[in-house]
Amino acid sequence: MFKSKRRPIVIPQSEHLRLVGALAMLWGNEEFDIPPVERNSMVAAMGLHDRGYGLLDNSAIGEMNEEEWLGIARRSFSMYSSDIIADTIVKYHITRLSSYSDTDERKAMTAEFSQTISEQLKSHNLSKEVFDRMDRITELTDNISFTFCFDVPDSGEVSIFPQNRQDREVSVQYRVEDGVIHVTPRPLSVDRYNGYILAYPLDGYPERLDPFILPYRLERK
Repeated sequence: MFKSKRRPIVIPQSEHLRLVGALAMLWGNEEFDIPPVERNSMVAAMGLHDRGYGLLDNSAIGEMNEEEWLGIARRSFSMYSSDIIADTIVKYHITRLSSYSDTDERKAMTAEFSQTISEQLKSHNLSKEVFDRMDRITELTDNISFTFCFDVPDSGEVSIFPQNRQDREVSVQYRVEDGVIHVTPRPLSVDRYNGYILAYPLDGYPERLDPFILPYRLERK
């Protein structure tokens, strides 16, 4: 879950995932290609990229100890999915998160996960390049939702390959402030989009639930 940095509310991982899935669903326009995989698989994967937390988790981002995070990461990585495309996208994401720390245990986990992915790509005749590039999209959409769920103004950027058949990279920048999400250059199919996720008062969560709507608006700068 995400604890707001400015007010006593929390956003479960499942709601963070809802926003990521919406961004993935809207991905693509004349400047940014949709990746060459089944679109439903891409949207499902990015909307479930942290699938090991559950519906109303109580594992606070930034407050978990290493043992708890490792357990969630392994559960996320190993959960069964009949959709091999979606499953591979999720496995890429978890492996990238694992690589962010250089402890011996994280290094071993990253190596193990990377080997599993390599075998999965080979056994299903999947393109490593395609999934490497899609992981950049997962990273971008995840970062945008991550920032929104912490509920304070912030910004960042991720390098994306906008065209499937070209090697040119583009730095996609985002800023989140007061419920408004700006992304430039625009990789989405619409100029504006209104949506929401659910948040809960911190006091009593998750035993007592008083959900309320936390709206967001995507806008072209």
